[in-house]
Amino acid sequence: MKNLKLLLYSVPLVATLMLQSCIYRVDDSPSRYSPYEPVYMSRQQLESSIKMSAPKSMTKAGKIYVKDSYIFITDENKGFHIYDNSNPNTPQLTGFLEVPGATDMAIKNNTIYINQAVDLVAVTINNGTVTVHKRIANTFPQKISPDGWGHSAGQNEIIVDWKS
Repeated sequence: MKNLKLLLYSVPLVATLMLQSCIYRVDDSPSRYSPYEPVYMSRQQLESSIKMSAPKSMTKAGKIYVKDSYIFITDENKGFHIYDNSNPNTPQLTGFLEVPGATDMAIKNNTIYINQAVDLVAVTINNGTVTVHKRIANTFPQKISPDGWGHSAGQNEIIVDWKS
C-alpha cells in the first residue's frame, strides 16, 4: 500500500519534469542579436531601380529560367544575368537586368514577372530597354534575414537585401 502511494505521487512528478524539456519558448525580446543588417531602399528608389546594365560577375546564383534562346540566372537580391543561348555549346553573357530585391521570375509570352522585394512587377525587354508595365505594391511581406529573423522597416522603407 505504501509503495502504491509512492508510485501514485512519483509518476506525475517524473512526467512533469520530463515534459518541461518539451516546452518551446519564443524569445521576442528586441535585444536579440543577429549578425545581419537590412539594406533599405525608399519606395521611390525601388520603383525606379529596374534597368539593363553591362554583364557582371555572379555573386549568389539562384534559379535558372530558359525562354526561347535565352537563359536567365538569378543573382539573389541583385537581378538576373542574361545569356544568349543561340549556340548551346557557347552561351554568351549579354547583359544584366538589375532588379534590387529580386529572387525569382516567371515569363509568359514576352512579359517577365518578377518578385522585387515586396512588389510584383511585370516588365518587357526590347533592344536593351526595360519597360515596366505593371507594379503591384506590397504583394509580398518584407524580406527576412538569412538567419530567419524579421526586421522592422519604416513606412517608406523596403528591405531589398541583407549584409553581414
